[in-house]
Amino acid sequence: YRVTVTGRDGVLSVPAAVAAELRLKPGIVISDAQLHRLEREAAVAECDDRLARLLASREHSVHEVTVKLRRLGFDQETIDTVVGRYRAKGLLDDGHFALAYVRSLLSRNPAGASYLVGMLRRKGIERQLAEETVAVALADHDEVSLAVQSLRRRWHLIGQFDLERARRKAYTYLSRRGVSYEAAREAFERLYTETHEGISD
Repeated sequence: YRVTVTGRDGVLSVPAAVAAELRLKPGIVISDAQLHRLEREAAVAECDDRLARLLASREHSVHEVTVKLRRLGFDQETIDTVVGRYRAKGLLDDGHFALAYVRSLLSRNPAGASYLVGMLRRKGIERQLAEETVAVALADHDEVSLAVQSLRRRWHLIGQFDLERARRKAYTYLSRRGVSYEAAREAFERLYTETHEGISD
């Protein structure tokens, strides 16, 4: 229902159930408490609509939607109410989001555990959940193979340098992506040998 209150700018959109509960009809006089209730319900309804739009575009963490809704001007009480409803329905789940996000990162450009945990932390995922999620996502992956896949994406830039400079650049790049020194070393040797043999042939 769209409710207009005399002396108040704007229109309040409130659920039909609330309108029925307050027995709203044209021309009635409402109390300050009822007006507060209407304003509160209208804010919740608008916040719910904005959150639905956010989740329709892509999956979000609880932290992400909280920040975005706060920037849109909603107060924390309203945000907590709406976010709580979505979490209760399973429509907003940090565990599900974290695993999907890590798998997406791995598909785009493989990385090591520390890098992935860091990316999840930036999304507001608690450290324990982030570490557990990354462990699950990497369970079926070999770190060296991931390092090779990631380094191969940069090889057209790194492989043009002499051996020692290429090695330093490769180690630096992979280190930033959370790959251990041992895995970075083996990945570099594999790609360097592969490239060298290709030229020799």
